[in-house]
Amino acid sequence: MGSIRPSYIKNAARILLQYYPEEFTTDFETNKRLVEQYTDVESKSVRNRIAGYLVTLINRRIADEVVEASQGGEEVTDDIDM
Repeated sequence: MGSIRPSYIKNAARILLQYYPEEFTTDFETNKRLVEQYTDVESKSVRNRIAGYLVTLINRRIADEVVEASQGGEEVTDDIDM
């Protein structure tokens, strides 16, 4: 099972991703520095939890794009075969 995150961690990560969608990556260390730069979070543990959740959100976005691309590609080939 995955870890349960408080809503303030999720909200902060989603807001950061909304304002800076191209800045964050799947690299935790990069995200950690960006969270420190873009927020006024003083706690290391909260900063790290936000950065970790950002990695999760980015990975989900990438996985969704891969699924959509593969489904789109299958639909196009099915139409051509008909």
